[in-house]
Amino acid sequence: MDGLAIAAAISEMKDVVQGSVIRSVYQPSPTRFVWQLFSRGTVRLFIAPAEATIHLTKHDFAYPKQPSPFTMLLRKHLRGGRIVEISQEGWERVVQITVEKRSLEGLHRVQVIVELVGVRGNLILVRDDRVIASLRPNPRAIPGKAYAALPRQEKMDPWEVNVEFIEKALADEEPQRALMRAIDGIGKETARIIYERARSDESLSLAAGVKKELDVILSHVTDPVGAYDEGTPVAAFFPIDGAEVDASYAEALDRRLEEKEETGEADDGTRDLRTAVRRGIAKREKTIARLQEWLEEARSAELMQHRADLLMIYQHELPKKLHEVTVKDPSTDQEVTILLDPSKNGLENAQAFYERAKRLRRGRPRVEQKLKRLQGEVRALREGLTQVENSEAMSDRAAALLPTLPKRKNEPAATSPRVHSIDGYTVQVGKNARQNDVILRTARPDDLWLHARGVPGSHVIVRRHGLADIPQEVIVAAARLAALHSKARREQRVEVSVAQVKHVHKPKGAPPGLVILAQEDTLTVEPSLSEER
Repeated sequence: MDGLAIAAAISEMKDVVQGSVIRSVYQPSPTRFVWQLFSRGTVRLFIAPAEATIHLTKHDFAYPKQPSPFTMLLRKHLRGGRIVEISQEGWERVVQITVEKRSLEGLHRVQVIVELVGVRGNLILVRDDRVIASLRPNPRAIPGKAYAALPRQEKMDPWEVNVEFIEKALADEEPQRALMRAIDGIGKETARIIYERARSDESLSLAAGVKKELDVILSHVTDPVGAYDEGTPVAAFFPIDGAEVDASYAEALDRRLEEKEETGEADDGTRDLRTAVRRGIAKREKTIARLQEWLEEARSAELMQHRADLLMIYQHELPKKLHEVTVKDPSTDQEVTILLDPSKNGLENAQAFYERAKRLRRGRPRVEQKLKRLQGEVRALREGLTQVENSEAMSDRAAALLPTLPKRKNEPAATSPRVHSIDGYTVQVGKNARQNDVILRTARPDDLWLHARGVPGSHVIVRRHGLADIPQEVIVAAARLAALHSKARREQRVEVSVAQVKHVHKPKGAPPGLVILAQEDTLTVEPSLSEER
């Protein structure tokens, strides 16, 4: 959600949230929070700083058995309190929720500051202008000290933008980037939609078209509608061509949320995986740079040997405490300046040069071999990173180079998978990344595993139960289920990977849902729900 989307979400929820009483706060995953509110009935407020999302939700989140210390602190200060105000800082992606609560000390107020800025998002609890605690450690939110707000972005208020301003902005750089950099509240998706619409209107100049489309979107900030485009996928608070219309913006956001859950996008650990790969690359590149410097010096081994020979010729003429000496090279009749260690005499300096040259010559083959290996590992990790970013399975070699990833705390409990019966064969379909792991772990080696190829989606397991070869019609039906429960569900034809479970491996320390195939076949099918038969 960008600044405009956050403003629309707050506009839609304000009448419900303001005045409501906080009954409970829980944390279904490390960066997600749900507030159960009572306001003419029970409603749920979903807050996910790392996903830059805040909205009322009907989604049923798992309730963790053990609350985190930060959740316990939120409950202490918020439960039983009344929300007196929810507001946005200008067009910034920062929301402030003011809660009034009565205690033994009397009536007091606390503020929850929600920084919806993506991976660096934070949730900060403030009372009397002092920070009580924050979800993520941050120098701007040190407990006991005053909260320091995010620096304001020097951008134009979208209500004050005119055609001339847009023309100037578009002349400076690529159009979509220009809109994001110049106009406050506009994020990547909104900029893309505005630009594509403006470009398609041939009756207006590009700048005039942008102004027209921006005005349309601004008109829905205070009067949002729900629109969800599954192809993109994007949930918007304004109409989108070809997108399904929902009763509210919150419902459109819920559909996007459910899409993430079903395809394994939500809390599936890929961010941790990408971070681990990038760290692996950076660590190796740092070592590569040091090895290349060493080899550059090693190429001067012969020069060091020659300087040592010269020092041996003139050693008796060289006292200690010399930082450098200039001598005549008999082989060229030219003068050569040699830097010396002042704590050593001529002979000792010559011996040091001989030893250094010897080490460089001896170590060069090993260093060159190590350099070649590390360069190959960097190439493999970069390929693995590209595969992860393209929602593909990482290669065996790249996965083997990864360190063990730390286990996540407060992971949501796994729910039951979808179960179908096709011609007597039990077919399980995972609902999220963690559940994909569960059904794979409990499958037998000769069971069949299926997954839409190259896109996020559910794992599908066909249980063999000791029966003979699985009929082709059952495999096709299961493949259709895998296609249906994937991001490619709207495609006419979807390629599906098929493998026996014994050929599906999960790398040590890999995040939920990530597997590597040692052997696979493929099927191309139409996504559809196979009826039980």
